[in-house]
Amino acid sequence: MRLPKLSFEPLAIAFATLAALLLVVFLVMLGATQPRSNGVELPYSSVQRMAAAGQVRRATQLDYDHRLLITDRAGRESWTSYPANGALEDQLLSQLSAKGAAVVIDSQSSKQARRLIVQVLLPILILAALFALFMRLSQQSDAGGMGGFSRWRGRRSALGPGNVGGPSFDDVAGAGGAVAELQELCDLLRFPERYAALGARAPKGALLVGPPGTGKTLLARATAGEAHAAFFSVSGAEFVESLVGIGAARIRDLFAQARAAAPAIVFIDELDAVGRKRGAGVGQGNDEREQTLNQLLVEMDGFDAGRGLIVLAATNRPDILDPALLRPGRFDRQITVDAPDLEGRTAILDLYLADRPCDPDVVAVDIARRCPGFTGAELENVVNEAALLSARSGQRMIGVHDLDEAIQRVVGGPRTETHVLSDEELETIAIHEAAHAVVASAYGDGDQLHNLSIVARGRRLGRATALLLHRDRAVLRRSDLERQLTVTMAGAAAERLAFGEVSTAVNEDLHTATQLARSMVTSFGMSSLGPVTIGEHSAEVFLGASLQELGSVGPGTLERIDAETRAIVEAAEERAMATLRMNWVVVEAIARDLVEYETLDGVPLLAHLAGVHAAPLRDVDGGNVAP
Repeated sequence: MRLPKLSFEPLAIAFATLAALLLVVFLVMLGATQPRSNGVELPYSSVQRMAAAGQVRRATQLDYDHRLLITDRAGRESWTSYPANGALEDQLLSQLSAKGAAVVIDSQSSKQARRLIVQVLLPILILAALFALFMRLSQQSDAGGMGGFSRWRGRRSALGPGNVGGPSFDDVAGAGGAVAELQELCDLLRFPERYAALGARAPKGALLVGPPGTGKTLLARATAGEAHAAFFSVSGAEFVESLVGIGAARIRDLFAQARAAAPAIVFIDELDAVGRKRGAGVGQGNDEREQTLNQLLVEMDGFDAGRGLIVLAATNRPDILDPALLRPGRFDRQITVDAPDLEGRTAILDLYLADRPCDPDVVAVDIARRCPGFTGAELENVVNEAALLSARSGQRMIGVHDLDEAIQRVVGGPRTETHVLSDEELETIAIHEAAHAVVASAYGDGDQLHNLSIVARGRRLGRATALLLHRDRAVLRRSDLERQLTVTMAGAAAERLAFGEVSTAVNEDLHTATQLARSMVTSFGMSSLGPVTIGEHSAEVFLGASLQELGSVGPGTLERIDAETRAIVEAAEERAMATLRMNWVVVEAIARDLVEYETLDGVPLLAHLAGVHAAPLRDVDGGNVAP
């Protein structure tokens, strides 16, 4: 945490000096109130014996300290403590008086006053001086300074009205639809009179919705740079504190600063941290979070977007946001920022490769084809990993093989060197991965296969790019899903054909196939249950979530769902097995090369796949059609 810089002005120095002086006086007076006595301490019983023998010449009772000062006949001084009950004390004093000792009673009234000052008055004065000092420092501190808990602690860019700098839409690729929507917001900030003349109301806010890594924050910064507007950036989690009311105060301070700097854009990242539905969850709600959300709602109602203030927010969980945030008049627009398609990935790679030295063989569109479903952040990571690999090997330019290895590292992680596979394990994995490639080629997807490997990466023992097929497609027919299931189950089918049993290598394939088959039954209406959906989705599609609320579904329907799911997966394995029997020679040839070379790509892989016999495709009625 960065410590705040404080400038101590005279009043703050005065409060600090006063607190220090009061503390010194407190310590001095505290020492003065401690009991002090001359001579040595004697047991109470010894004093009683001296009193009975008449050896005491003078006795002084210290009433407040509960001590008795003794001077004997020889002039020696001593003292003893006595209990505060009074009975023994009166008896001893009476005995001393009877034996001729001079008895003096000292009430110590001045000491009682001093102790009252030390115990009550001085602590109150010290606390008051310290409180005044901290309040003064809080008033003069910047955001995040000492005591400035209620101040906005986000980041403000150096951009301002009329200043050109920072990112712009030229630095954004692969998000054409989002850029078009945000371009209109820029025009509203730069030329408000054009829209006011037509009676158009400027939107107060826009919500950027999409999976992580798609560039939502970059789009917000580019919007501010394009509009030449001040940019206030803050995370939703920064508004939530353990002290009630702090988040709401920070919201007020943020919008006050943004209004003063208009035209301005307020960007709230991870809006779901502060904008979650009120009253959601088990038990009592979070009062601090709900007060912060209420203040945000009030602030978004309390400004006119035509005066040059727009709120942008980003989230990957729009389903859990409070409905009051999403109504017109607050976040008027929801802009989806999804993973880019092939054209978008090509543009992103062109952008990242433009300032890096690359071999002439590096073609962005070819690399983009090998990265289906990758987000902008993942593509940037691919280019960065390729640059690191190239530098590690002493090359001066990024090559195609560096980018291929970088893709493998992003998908599966770096090579695993801790476990050396046996010959039997290598053969099993080679047969498994070769089957994926052969079945994918048999169903017409061989041209999309770029790489086949049995190199262990992370927790994965091998990888076939066949499993990444169709991630660019938004609409899939039943035949497409069945073909994808067949390719997924090809590894398990090949192991049964080759070894008569399956291995643990099929775990990930079975998980993927089961999820897809269950979605066909419960979400897409592609089973004997009919064209119905069962259960309600609890998350957005782009999050890849398949959790469903099945509490209202009867046990009989649940059993049918399980049976239909199992039947779909088993049928896919049977189709894969039939296709593999037709092409087993090719499977064995690919497996032998994989065991020898570990990786197959390019011309050698295509040469093997050229001999694959095409598999018949099933139509919707269950018949066969030519591929």
